[in-house]
Amino acid sequence: MTTLTKKAAIALAAGSMIAAAPASAAIFEYDMTNGDVLTINTETQTGTWVGDDINVSFESAEFANFEGGASPSFTFTLSDMTGTRNIRGTDYTPTRQNGSRFHPWMMKTTNNGRINLWSWWGDPVIAGDYVRGIGDYRVVDVPAPGMLGLFGLALVALGLGRRRRKAAAA
Repeated sequence: MTTLTKKAAIALAAGSMIAAAPASAAIFEYDMTNGDVLTINTETQTGTWVGDDINVSFESAEFANFEGGASPSFTFTLSDMTGTRNIRGTDYTPTRQNGSRFHPWMMKTTNNGRINLWSWWGDPVIAGDYVRGIGDYRVVDVPAPGMLGLFGLALVALGLGRRRRKAAAA
């Protein structure tokens, strides 16, 4: 096998693995200034906000495009939100309706580096938005190459082995 052929095979295998890897999929964690932890998973398009006064989970297809960062700028419409927020010793669930007024669930940044979980809480409504400042930020996990990349690498190896056996038999 020539050196050029070997290099081409290695490039093909590497290309297969890179193409199969979800380059932007990650789990972003924000430690808020009050000790809460906000997590956004771009692969599953889900998030959580957990702290002494809040424990909620939410979903948004818009999380797939989230790029993270220490000072992010975004507005996400949440398709689902479950959990509780503790207000003066009582747990309340997120609410969309207040009489005839509809309030969509959203999460967005403010102009002073804070994140606003936009909702009404309780039925009847007891409180509004949950706003906290960002303290620290990190990327928790970037998934490894997927099965398609590993399968492509195996096919390249099988093809090279077959070619080698044919050359040896001739």
